[in-house]
Amino acid sequence: MALNWSVKAVKNADDICYYTATKNRIYDGVTRGEEYVHPTTNALVWATMSVGLNEITEGNIDEWEKRLALAYAVAWISKSMVFAGYEDDGNIKWEPRLITRADLVNHIGLETNASYETAGAWRKRVMERMEEEGVRELKYAEKHNPELDAITWKESLELRDAIRSGKITKEEAALPENQPVG
Repeated sequence: MALNWSVKAVKNADDICYYTATKNRIYDGVTRGEEYVHPTTNALVWATMSVGLNEITEGNIDEWEKRLALAYAVAWISKSMVFAGYEDDGNIKWEPRLITRADLVNHIGLETNASYETAGAWRKRVMERMEEEGVRELKYAEKHNPELDAITWKESLELRDAIRSGKITKEEAALPENQPVG
C-alpha cells in the first residue's frame, strides 16, 4: 500500500512544509526555483509508520515526542541528514538533525494513511523487534565467538601453562619485551 499524506490542515504549510531551491543541485537533481518537500516534513511523513501515529495533533504532541525519543534511542529511525551549506572547498556540508517538539508543533495537521497504534501496542512492537534483533545478534555471536575465543584462549592457556611449568614468571611475562606484538 502506498503511503499517502496531506499537509492541507498544517498552518502555514506553504512556508513550513516546502522549500524553493535557491541553487541547482547535482547531488539530488533539484533545479533552482523548483519547489520540493522540506526534509523535516518528509522525515515526519515517513516517521508516521515507524512511530504508529498517523497524524500530528495538539493532543498527541507529547506522545509523538516520547515515541520519537524511543525510536531514536533504539535506532529505529535515523537522524535526518540535512543540507548545512558548503565547506570552504565548495563541497556540500551535511549535518544530522533530530525532529524536535517545535517541528511537531509546526506540523500540527499533518496526516497520513499509516496505521495507528495505541501507545501500549507500539511499545510492545518496539520491544518485540528489539528482542528479535537481540536474539539474531546472540545467534551470530554463538556462531562466531568460538573462533574469536580460540585465538585469545590459545594465547591465554599457553601463557598460563608456561608460568605454571616455570618456563617464565608472572613478573617476566609482564615485562614490555615479553608482550605479544600487535
